[in-house]
Amino acid sequence: MIDLYSRQESIGLNVPEEVTVVGVGGIGSWAAIFLAMSGVKTLYLFDPDVMEESNRNRLPFCQGSLNRPKVEVVSEYIRTIRPDSIVVGIQRKLDAEFLDLQMQVSQTFLDCTDSPASQIRLYKTCKEHNKRFVRAGYDGTHITVTGVISGWIKNSEQEAYTVNPSWVVPAATVAALAVGKIMKYYDQETSLDISEIGIPVLERKNRLTARCTLERATLRRR
Repeated sequence: MIDLYSRQESIGLNVPEEVTVVGVGGIGSWAAIFLAMSGVKTLYLFDPDVMEESNRNRLPFCQGSLNRPKVEVVSEYIRTIRPDSIVVGIQRKLDAEFLDLQMQVSQTFLDCTDSPASQIRLYKTCKEHNKRFVRAGYDGTHITVTGVISGWIKNSEQEAYTVNPSWVVPAATVAALAVGKIMKYYDQETSLDISEIGIPVLERKNRLTARCTLERATLRRR
């Protein structure tokens, strides 16, 4: 019998035993799923919110997931595809005593929140405890994956919730890149627009395969 992960063995992934995912919205849900699919045995999920209809344009969850805790919905989904996974969902923010406790049980933290204050707090705590920290985010079609927080919020600043343009492609793409950073490319960072991925197609003939090019040349000689 072929092992579930045999086809990824030659890639040389560094699959952690556990990962803590903070925020399981459009990015965090996909990231948690990708982590489980890559072989992470234990996942800790933190998010205080419930699933809303607006979340479903970028997540693979059914209508019955609405108004349920996000951590519960994601945990159940992961268990259906990886029954042996241990998924611990906590319906609250990762702060106060939970943050201190989590530092004792987890080595890798993936921040998928949209709160700068939360990101800074987690980053500083991870740095103090020598933990691996990755932050993943996107705004419209611009995606970012990084291992540091470059800006610092003044204590007087107030955070306000804003509704940003959201689409499944950047959400799933940045989640995949974040998992890639955790397991294979930890020293690499990403900051780009989805439109920057790939090579522009200038002429239709440049897209022909080698076989098509050969067949066209043969026809011309006839």
